[in-house]
Amino acid sequence: MENSAAQLEVATLALTAILALWLGLAVLTRFPTVAARAFALLALVLAIWCGATIVERLSGSAGVISAGRVVEELATGALLPAMVGLSLFIASGGHPRRWQLGLLGLAYILNVGLALPGGTTPGTHIPIGLPSLTLGLVHAEDVDTARIIVRLTTILTAIVMLLVAFRGTGSGSRRLQVGITLAAMVLAGAGGSLRVFDAVLHTDAWIGVSMVSVSMILMASVVFSPGLFFAPRVATSAFWASLGTGVALFALVSVLLVVDYGSRNLLAVDAPLPTVFALVMAIALYEPAVGRARMRLRGRTPADLARDRLLRAIGPSVASERPAEADLQPALTRLAGTLGLAGVAVIRPDGSVAAVEGQPPDPHTASVIPLVAGNEVVGELRMGPRLSGEPLGARDEAIVRLSAAYAAAALQAGRREDEQIEAMADLARDRVTVESAAQQLHDAMVRPDAAAPGLRVFALGPLRVERGGVTVERWGGEKAGTRQALALFAFLLDRGERGVQKDEVLELIWPDIDIERADLAFHRTLGGLRHTLAETPERAKRVIRFQNDRYRLDAAVVEWSDAAEFEANLAVARQAVDAGRSLALLESARGLYRGDYLDDCPFYGDSAFVEDRRASLRDRYVDLLVGLGERYEAGGDRASAAAAFREASGLASDRNSLAGAGLARVAAGG
Repeated sequence: MENSAAQLEVATLALTAILALWLGLAVLTRFPTVAARAFALLALVLAIWCGATIVERLSGSAGVISAGRVVEELATGALLPAMVGLSLFIASGGHPRRWQLGLLGLAYILNVGLALPGGTTPGTHIPIGLPSLTLGLVHAEDVDTARIIVRLTTILTAIVMLLVAFRGTGSGSRRLQVGITLAAMVLAGAGGSLRVFDAVLHTDAWIGVSMVSVSMILMASVVFSPGLFFAPRVATSAFWASLGTGVALFALVSVLLVVDYGSRNLLAVDAPLPTVFALVMAIALYEPAVGRARMRLRGRTPADLARDRLLRAIGPSVASERPAEADLQPALTRLAGTLGLAGVAVIRPDGSVAAVEGQPPDPHTASVIPLVAGNEVVGELRMGPRLSGEPLGARDEAIVRLSAAYAAAALQAGRREDEQIEAMADLARDRVTVESAAQQLHDAMVRPDAAAPGLRVFALGPLRVERGGVTVERWGGEKAGTRQALALFAFLLDRGERGVQKDEVLELIWPDIDIERADLAFHRTLGGLRHTLAETPERAKRVIRFQNDRYRLDAAVVEWSDAAEFEANLAVARQAVDAGRSLALLESARGLYRGDYLDDCPFYGDSAFVEDRRASLRDRYVDLLVGLGERYEAGGDRASAAAAFREASGLASDRNSLAGAGLARVAAGG
């Protein structure tokens, strides 16, 4: 009976080690998130612990057993804090506080420190002094007792953190994620406790190990759920995928061991040739076997499998096997819950609903935000009123803008996936954009301080920049001039991703001083501008990036600009079917245009660099006025039509013929 229990323990340890090693390496090499790295650390330490325990149980060498004991104890000391680390990152959404990180560090110090005596000389006790009110110090505390207390406290800490996070999380995928992790930690804690009290409870060792194995599978379903926003069906699919792959891997290893045993004992062949042949067959048959299994189990066509290959190729990991639009629904669920909206929906340009949460908003009364990706309108975000009736605050509006950017990127990527199944390389950039937008939105929802108001730039007319409703007046800090820093900001803003070379800036702002002084002035101005733009000192380096000899302004610095809004309204109006909606969008764009682009910006506003963009925006404004005039003329509003035609005629450098003709028609009709 004891021999059977020992064999069961070794078998469960082997299964756990294989699962943990596969899951840990798979997550470590495929997922960039902090929670994924914490899971990988936990899994790999668990694999080391299982391997060391197996060696200790099976080896006949006293030296190997002693070394295995040391590794087992040290791995145990690191394993429990690793559980706390994973719980911490899941509970905090990847953004723990400093005191929580300090608590994690303390857990590592105590657990690893108390594991050292048990690993080097089992059974040895060390004194742990405790303060006494009367006799000074009490000596000779049992290190085993201290070790048990610390380990149980560590397990309970992980469970309590997840329990608090679970109770504070609303419904949806986030609650499911925390709930699964909580269940896994409770199960792992129970299994670990059985190992801790093994000598007292006299339980079979394999039972506790089996509970830890099941907990690893549960935690894998959380980490393998692709994306920052995922539906419950995605989590379920990821769970079964991780379980099936782990079991298949264990079966493959078992088959190889059986083949190796048979070749050596039945065929009397010492060379591992049969094992090598079996491994080659498994590698060759893996892909077609998986493909046929998917077709049979899911009822999918070969075209669907080709789409899966495309998504695996362009996604950030092998677990991202879903269309880009698949995460819109859970993202809207998070948005509606965060802002307390009665309903929110993402609508495609053809009027079809891509995703909806709550009561579908009325298109006539809802707040409508155009979804623009690049220079193309890919849909619109409709939001109903808040259940509380309160207006949106600055942070709420920032989250809405991030949601619109994410939805626009997801819709664009989803459409291109449908159109270009075979053009996999072209879709990689769009998928990166989707994940980047999702990360920003996720951070804004998890950390209120992460959604600090960015800049609102008014560039159509006199340049004005606001942050949180307050105009930014001092740009250069203490060691740089405000006018020079504002000019550098305008240059970076206008160039966007094309970036700016230092020589261009020196030629623009400091053309008449020697190169050394100009270079020093440039770097002082750059430093002052970074300090002005960054919300925190840690972000100062990131707000203006330097790459490939060019400086670029981080897109997240500017959360809104009238020039971008102007062009977005024109694009939506051009595709709008309803005449009244088109007219309203054009009037909204008209109100944004206060004058020439960057009209009074120091240095940059008078340079040749800005002329092309300024002329383009002026021409588009003239076209807008002509379009308004024609619409008012068609509706019989001759006064408004004449005003629009007259303004267009006055602005056009070539005395726009359409504006003149329209003005003549209105005059003749009067």
